[in-house]
Amino acid sequence: MKFRSIRSRLIQFMLLATTIPLLLSISITYIHTKETIKEQSLEENKHLIFQGKTNLGNYLDNVNKASLVVYTDTNFLRNLRKIPDDYRAVAEVYTMLQNIQNTVSGIERIYLHATQSNQSTLVTPATFPKRESHSEPYVSTRPFEKYTTSVEPTHKGHDYGFPPSPASYSERKVFTFHRTITNIPSEEVLGVLAIDVRLDAVAAICEQLFNKSNEQLLVVDQNSSIIYSGRDEQIGQKLEDSVLLEHIHQEQTSGSFENGGAMHVFEKMQTPYTEWTIIKRIPDATLYERANQLTQINTSIAVIALFVIVFGTLLISVRITEPIKRLTNYMNRIQAGQLNVDIDWNSRDETGIMFTRFRQMMDTINNLILREYRLELANKTNQLKALQAQINPHFLYNTLQSIGTLALQNNVPRIYALLSSLAKIMRYSMNNNDALVTLRDEAEHVKLYLDLQKERFDDQLEFSIELEPDTLQVPMPKMILQPLVENYFKHGMDTQDKQGRLDITSRMRPNGILEIIIENNGESIPSDELNRLNRQLERQQGGVPAEWTDEDGIGLHNVLMRLQLYTEHESVLYISNVKPQGVRITVEIHTQVRHAEENNE
Repeated sequence: MKFRSIRSRLIQFMLLATTIPLLLSISITYIHTKETIKEQSLEENKHLIFQGKTNLGNYLDNVNKASLVVYTDTNFLRNLRKIPDDYRAVAEVYTMLQNIQNTVSGIERIYLHATQSNQSTLVTPATFPKRESHSEPYVSTRPFEKYTTSVEPTHKGHDYGFPPSPASYSERKVFTFHRTITNIPSEEVLGVLAIDVRLDAVAAICEQLFNKSNEQLLVVDQNSSIIYSGRDEQIGQKLEDSVLLEHIHQEQTSGSFENGGAMHVFEKMQTPYTEWTIIKRIPDATLYERANQLTQINTSIAVIALFVIVFGTLLISVRITEPIKRLTNYMNRIQAGQLNVDIDWNSRDETGIMFTRFRQMMDTINNLILREYRLELANKTNQLKALQAQINPHFLYNTLQSIGTLALQNNVPRIYALLSSLAKIMRYSMNNNDALVTLRDEAEHVKLYLDLQKERFDDQLEFSIELEPDTLQVPMPKMILQPLVENYFKHGMDTQDKQGRLDITSRMRPNGILEIIIENNGESIPSDELNRLNRQLERQQGGVPAEWTDEDGIGLHNVLMRLQLYTEHESVLYISNVKPQGVRITVEIHTQVRHAEENNE
């Protein structure tokens, strides 16, 4: 039962209503951000690699142009054919090679072998030029003699067979630019030129293309040899990644692909003397770092929001369910018979209104129970008095009939008429079977009563009963009018000064209100006494027990009480004085309330 409570359902609903949208929002944001960052990063790196390819190509073109100087100087080609003893020719060769070395930065050494004079020359920045006789070019240059120009992959530098000098950096890694010198336009080979280039210039260009701490960059030639790498141990080795080789050996000059948890971007650099490919590897952790950071921030915010929502949900659920629990406790105590429960809950929200209405309902129920108890006690008392006063209706009727027959036998018809009126009055008042009668029946009963009073007062009493036709069939409680008329003879009629007058009228007002006015010309009620009577009537009409005294009698009290029971406290009764003398009693009976009850039944 605990999991079916409003509190648990509210918590579950709030958690589902917040967790699912938050998770969906975080997931969608992460995916969208990831794709956006991927596209932006891919586009940026393509432009970056393309710029690196351009810079590397320009650098190699400078080396190539520097090597072409041998063709622009005709003396240099003639000097290659001269005998080794021509020192002037040798000096010019040295000068030409040193000029090539100084033209492009990063040249480590230049090796030249003249095939006709069988002389090899080595020029380095740190030593004086060297010249020796060799019948063949150095072995490392022979594979490249068949090409006009070509680039040897990165390797450890060497002195091309010359004795090493103390200032030689033969262990430094270089790549070599090979050029075969021919006697243009013929294909006669005059010599072989090899230019060793340090990786410094290439590294300076490549290091601008990637972040060494979390990215990797490779420069690979057409034979899968690694020219440059961010990892020194890979330089000069063969590339073994088959997936990577498969992509870069395709015909497309640039592209990108994902493999091994990383994004790879490549750009091919195609020249007449070599084909290098620049490959940049970006791990997913680096590529999506910003997306992950944004996701972590969103997740942190979501967790905080969930804690706030859970706390707020618990607070709200307690605020909602606690009044219900307390109200249930009050109901259980009331069900056990404790009708005087002190309902204590002070709040300005809807729960406070609910407790206020429940408190008012209990007050109304207690008042109704008290009133019903008093009404039942009054009915029992009245029944007891009626039983005490009731002799035997049949005996009384038979006695009055016998007296009436005797009056007829003695030629006194007036006495017979009066006895008949009295018998009808008694029969009407003592018949307990009919609680409701029409206004016509009630008026006929009052007329019989007034006929007897007129016989008593003779010419000192005049009365009239004028009822509108649409009021005659209106139902009403029995014995309403006679107690009100009787008050005139008890308290207001003055038989000494002038003739008494009593008028009864009726009419239907809007909203189904039957208005009956009983007006007489008797003594007016003193103002303080009139105010007191009306206050008592207002209290009783408002559901507050009125404090009637013995001097007031029970006529007004009983009449108003039965009218309110009949119309659910909607009917009213009030008294006023008439100028210059007299009293007016007005009765308003709300007939629509009773009709609504009968229709519901």
